[in-house]
Amino acid sequence: MHIKPYRASALLVPSPKRITDTEGTFILHRGTTLSCEPQFKVIASFAREIFSCETEGDDIKILLERDLQEEAYRLSITSESIVLGASTNTGAFRALSTLRKLDLLTTHELPCCEIEDAPDYGWRGFMIDCSRHYLSIEFLKKLIDTASLFHLNRFHWHLTDDQGWRIPLEGWDRLEKIAAHRRQLQYTDGRTYGIMYTKEEILDLQAYAHQRHILIIPEIETPGHVSSLLAAYPEFGCTAGPYEVQDRWGIFDEVLCCGNDAVLDFLRDAIKQIAALFSDPYIHIGGDECPHTAWEHCPKCQQRMLEAGLSEERQLQSWMTSQICQMVHQEGKRPIGWDEVLEGTEKLGLPPDLIVMSWRGSEGGIQASKRGHQVIMSPNTEGCYFDYKHTDSKEEMGNLGVSTLTQVASFSPVSDSLDEQAKKKILGAQANLWTEQVTSSRQAEYLLFPRLFLLSQQLWNTLDDAKGLEKLPILYQMCEKLGLLCYKGPAT
Repeated sequence: MHIKPYRASALLVPSPKRITDTEGTFILHRGTTLSCEPQFKVIASFAREIFSCETEGDDIKILLERDLQEEAYRLSITSESIVLGASTNTGAFRALSTLRKLDLLTTHELPCCEIEDAPDYGWRGFMIDCSRHYLSIEFLKKLIDTASLFHLNRFHWHLTDDQGWRIPLEGWDRLEKIAAHRRQLQYTDGRTYGIMYTKEEILDLQAYAHQRHILIIPEIETPGHVSSLLAAYPEFGCTAGPYEVQDRWGIFDEVLCCGNDAVLDFLRDAIKQIAALFSDPYIHIGGDECPHTAWEHCPKCQQRMLEAGLSEERQLQSWMTSQICQMVHQEGKRPIGWDEVLEGTEKLGLPPDLIVMSWRGSEGGIQASKRGHQVIMSPNTEGCYFDYKHTDSKEEMGNLGVSTLTQVASFSPVSDSLDEQAKKKILGAQANLWTEQVTSSRQAEYLLFPRLFLLSQQLWNTLDDAKGLEKLPILYQMCEKLGLLCYKGPAT
């Protein structure tokens, strides 16, 4: 696909807040020079690598403009030079990403324009479930690089679940020996599936993400979705097993025993090690889809309820959530939990700084924001679940539901029903890709794109009436340039 004449405003996703197309083009070539102010040395090094700028000069300049907010930037492209202005390295990187998109789409003939830009929301994320099916570090880097190009800034990494444990912890050898592997029940020859990321791989990916101004949020599931952990350490369950790493999908009654102090000791050590490994401010503690059946018949859990003055088993989840939040706080991090953490909190409440991630529609997020919690929206009912089909068709891959391009392009994290004070609690939103039925990176790409691009538009510069769909031809071209498999079917 060839799109000429080039107009920057017609090419860019997300659309900048303010953009003026002007006449002419800047030809970017190997001899193009680049200079920057001292604060932007790291960004300039990345820019030289991306654009093959071999010497220092004034063809491209990165300037400090102190009046801009953290992620805001200005970009001026004339036929003679390019000037990027920002107050922080993050803002400079957003400007560089806009420049890079134009370069990719125009094959180095950048259309002249003037841009002033800044995001609507601070949390612009995507979640990849690597517990159900392992995705390589190489592929995750590809996703992170692509996401950063579209101004996304949060990678939520789902690392533990019933079907596998993917994060290494020193002193807990059975996690790698047992919890990381499941027997594939669809085969009769006893084959297994599973692999654990190494600390070196995690640190490498984290450095790669940070270079692209993306934070990583690791998730450790508690107190449910823990079959793999219980298979390795059955003493952490209410019945002491036997348990197995699951090769089925769904919700399982086997959960962590809230009355067992050894469980708390494990979680304390696990969170300490995770906090040391991941340098960013957040740890996701799960909290979703936790049955209370096992607690009803467990003497230790019943004793814990008595000690804590609780009258219902569901209140134990609030107790456990508060305990885990204290552990996260102790390591200098901030906890995030799925919206089920709001349940059973009448007696004990929740730590006020716990961020609630609303996935069962928007209602949990609305409730949490009214209760004073900050919120990340990822409602499965409004297009944010990218493991769902693109359309309700038997020919389409996907699991459980439908998230159409139109839904994604119409999404807004903020509901009209919220008052202004509650709206301020909405940090932003993210897309979720669960991998029960996603066995390869190519399947993941097809489900993610172009939906992730459309969501990036809504989180950076929210558009009304699904106007982002007008740029689908550009997004398809971008997928081709980046080597991404993408969906090109109906939008509804």
